[in-house]
Parts: sequence; structure tokens; C-alpha cells
Amino acid sequence: MPAIPLDYQADVLRVDLRKMGCTRIILLGNDAHMASGGLRTALAKWGLQVFVPPEGKRAWIASLADAPVEVADSADVDRLRTLLADGIDHGVEAIVAVSKQLAAVVEACELPVPMLTYNPRGSVVPLKNVVFDMGGVLFRWDPLAMASRVCDTKEDAQLLSDAVFGSQEWVWQDAGAVDEKTVAWSSKTRVPRRLYEAVDELVFHWHDHRVHVTGMEELICDLKTAGYGVYLLSNAGESFARYEAQLPARACFDGTIVSCYEHVVKPDARIYRILLERFGLEAGECLFVDDTPRNVLGARRVGMRAYHFTEDVESLRAALLG
Repeated sequence: MPAIPLDYQADVLRVDLRKMGCTRIILLGNDAHMASGGLRTALAKWGLQVFVPPEGKRAWIASLADAPVEVADSADVDRLRTLLADGIDHGVEAIVAVSKQLAAVVEACELPVPMLTYNPRGSVVPLKNVVFDMGGVLFRWDPLAMASRVCDTKEDAQLLSDAVFGSQEWVWQDAGAVDEKTVAWSSKTRVPRRLYEAVDELVFHWHDHRVHVTGMEELICDLKTAGYGVYLLSNAGESFARYEAQLPARACFDGTIVSCYEHVVKPDARIYRILLERFGLEAGECLFVDDTPRNVLGARRVGMRAYHFTEDVESLRAALLG
């Protein structure tokens, strides 16, 4: 396979970082990658802030990048974790590792930021599928606003929101461990009797009070027209069956994975793998869009690309469709 020009490969990496909302990165590789004129410069010219380890540590990093095995030594993991944690504390949003060997050590550090592997001799994996979360992406997830629609005061709205959406039972419902009746019963133990009807309204009809994210339906339709596979992967309870048909651009989705039916919730790696295996998808060809950072990281840990969504549909559209 012929080598891919550095600028083209760096451009693909830049696009991936943009999709993830990352502009400040740490670059780890050998001397050629980290020096001026190499990959570091190719990325920086696109406006990314590229940081590399201090000069006294670069030889050690280079030795990891060129190591013949992918087994991470515990001492190297501890040392690298300390080095990278300092960068993360100063606002670094992603780590780019040049070589699978180096990536293995970074992964073992279990850091709270995404990691991308760059292979200057490999092929570019095209993006073929976009996987959407639901709450916070297709519609706004604002528990307090939904609670406000079923009661009269701010104080009661806060009480209801905490009792229902902030409960452990709500999480268990997403995992398929309890049903709506159990959520309602347990929630009523945390509010005065005068709010019992409001609890029932929230538990059984919360989806009637949601607000769709403006522009998302059009984006999904345009992605489908452009030839992308479109999928849904969401933490949700059994009420999903009652409002599924009302989802924005529902007819465009090629498949859905909902946590209550799988008995596992994001960011557990198993639910991402269920999506990939059930629909025959390659992780590297999928972009996962979620509003929760830990779910974004969960997707990246199984090899998916991921984008942290903040209700800025135009930025997501620009990243995907130009």
C-alpha cells in the first residue's frame, strides 16, 4: 500500500479532532513526529494547539513509540499518566499517539480525555455511519423545565425533578431493572401527597413535555441523503416504545439500540459493542454524537469516533457535511 501524504493524513486527523470539539492536543511520537516540520507542524497549521512532552522526556516517549511490543509496562504507564495528567489539568482536550505501541500505553493510563491513534503508513478509514444519542441531542434534556410544566412553583419543580429524574430508580429503569410503576411509587415517597399526580405525569408522560433540538431533524435527513448510515444509541426506559415514532427524522434511522432492552447502559463498553455487532458496523467507520463527556469517552474506548454535542447543530453539520 502506498504511503499517504502527510498533509492529507494530518487533515483527516484534524477533521476527527474537530468532530470531537477538540482544539488543544498533546502529540506523542518519535522525534520526527514531535519536532518542528513534522506532524506537529502539519497539525498546528490548521489552528490546533499542539503540545509535546518536555525535551528531557522526548527520548523516552520515542522509545515507547518504537517499541516492538504493545504490552504496556506498569512503570511506563504510571510515568506517562503523571505526565499527561499535568497537560489535562492545563486544558488539553485530546491525546494523539503515533504508533499502536504508544497508543497501548496511553490507553492503559485510563485518562478522562479521548485518544486518537495516527498511523502515517496506514489507510484512511472513511466515516460511513453517524450514531446519535437521544436526550440532549435529538431533544433537549432539561429535567427542571419538564418538571416546571406539571406544577406551579419553582420550589415544587425542583422537588419533582430531584425526586423523579435524580433518583436511583430512574437509572435502574434505563437499565431495564425496574418498571415505570416502581419509579412512580418510589418517587412519591420523596414528595408531599399534593404532588402525587405531578409525579405520575412526569414518570408516565415526561416525553410529552420535551422540546426537540432545532435543526437536528434536517441534519439527520441530509446525512441520510448524503449516504451515511444513521443509528440511535440511547439510555432510555420502557416508555421509549410509546414515543419512538415521534423522534425527529425517525424514518431515516437504520437501527436503534435502547438500554432498557439490552440491560446495560452507557458508558459501559458492552452497549457500544452490541450496536456494532447487531448491525455489522466497523467501529472506526462510526461517529457517535452524545452530550455527556463520559459517554463520548466510552465510545472512543471501543474504537468509535465521537463528538461531544452542545446543542450547536450548525457546528455538527459543518463537521459532518462541510
